[in-house]
Formats: sequence, C-alpha cells, structure tokens
Amino acid sequence: MSKVDLASREWCDMVFEGRNQAYGAYRSRANKGKFQLRAIIIVLIAIIAIVAAIFVKSAVVAALEKNKGLDDSSVVELQQLKKDEPKKEQPKKKEPELEYEKPLEKVAVKSSIQFNVPKIVEDDKVDHSKELKTQDEVTKSKFAIASQDYVNETGGTGINIDDLKDNQQAGGTSVPPKEPEVVDNAIVEQPATYPGGEEALIAFVNKNVVYPEIAQEQGLQGTVVLRFKVDVDGSVSTVKVERSLSRECDKAAADVVRKLKRFIPAKQQGHPVPVWFRLPVRFRIL
Repeated sequence: MSKVDLASREWCDMVFEGRNQAYGAYRSRANKGKFQLRAIIIVLIAIIAIVAAIFVKSAVVAALEKNKGLDDSSVVELQQLKKDEPKKEQPKKKEPELEYEKPLEKVAVKSSIQFNVPKIVEDDKVDHSKELKTQDEVTKSKFAIASQDYVNETGGTGINIDDLKDNQQAGGTSVPPKEPEVVDNAIVEQPATYPGGEEALIAFVNKNVVYPEIAQEQGLQGTVVLRFKVDVDGSVSTVKVERSLSRECDKAAADVVRKLKRFIPAKQQGHPVPVWFRLPVRFRIL
C-alpha cells in the first residue's frame, strides 16, 4: 500500500473530484499546507526576534556596567586630585564700620594736685592765702570751685585732664595739638557745600546708593539720617547713624556717603573749620 499524504493538493482534488469545489471545505483543505508553512515561518521569526532581543539586552547591560566602572574610577581620581590640591585661603573682606575708631594715645597732662614742701619761716612771712579754708569760709565764698585745680608751672607742658578725648590716656610725654571744635554746619558763618550744590549731592546719592535686596524682599522703605564730619580740607570722615532703618540700609547709606567728593569746607572768620553735616538717604520701592 502506497503512502498517502492527506495534506497534499492531489489528495484533496481526488476526494472532491466531481463535486462542488466552490464549497469552503475544498478551499480549506487545499490551502492547509500553505497555512501550516506560514505558521511555522511566523513562529521561527518570533523565536529569532526573542533571541536577538535577549542578546542585545545582554550586550547593552554589559556596556553600561563597563562604562559605569570607568565613570566611578574617573570620579575617584578627580576626588583624589581635588583632595590633594591645597585650598587657597580667600582673604576676608573687612566691612567698613559706621564709626571710625582711633587707637589709644598716651599724652602729657598737667598735674592736678600741688604738693607743698613744708618750709619753716618767720610768722610775718607766712603766706596766709595758701592756708586751708574752713567750711564756713568755703560756704560764704563767692568764687566758683573748679572740677580740677591745676599747678601753675612755669614752662610746663601738657593739657588739662578734663580735655582728654575718648582715644587719649594720661601718661605720655607728647602734647597733642589742640583741635578745633566741631560744630553743626548750620551755625557757622559759611557752611560747607557740595560741589554743584544740594541738587548735585542728592543726584549722586540717588545714583550710587545700592538698595539692599533683603530690604526690597521685605518691602522695607524709609529714610536713614546720617551725620558725618566735613574736615577743614573738605574730606568726609566719622560717619554716624542718627536715625536707623535697618542694618543693611544703614550700611548702604554709609557706603554711598564715603564715596562723596570733597566738600567746599566751612569757614568761620575766614578760616576753614570742621563741621557736622546731616544727610537723609531715602529708600523707596518704585
């Protein structure tokens, strides 16, 4: 008995010989081989695609691991290089103070106590003016008593101890020159003025003042009133805050005052004199 291939086209034609081949069963049996071949091809393609995907994934993971190892070693090397490099110390910027402090100076002062050496003389030669007065005599006296009595030494040098300044201390040998008294700019004969007048002064301040960011963020507005000294040469020194707004605004106002040009100095009886100058610095959010 010969082997019969039930899936072949010849077997299908023999079975449906003389019958209606337009029936669906004929077409189904006639194309069964094609369907099976197509299914096998699709399965093979799917298997190849899965294997290829697995291979590509493994290659990518291996490459990433290799690159990661290189990156880690590079980071370690960079960290070691940064660690080995000596750190450069940045110089600290000293912020200017609102008041300039002067170093302590020892100066010569006059003696405020007189030591009398006892001297035996005749009664008629005793100087009764140097005798100690009684309490009644002091009470009835019309003379004012000073805070200090100074020795009237011939050719003596030094200043009165009452005239010592905050930065001066008794005990030195030098005699500081007598500085002119600093008065308010409004009471001198010829007040100190800024070159170009008050309009130029206000324009310079408004152009150069730096509004602190923290004050703007907080919506802080107002006026800082400064008092500074205009020396006999017109230079600005000893900046003080008379009315404060905030620490940042006070500093910003003082900084712009220190940048001012030299004033035309004040004069009293034709001579330049130092004066106190007041200046309001306004902070407004536009």
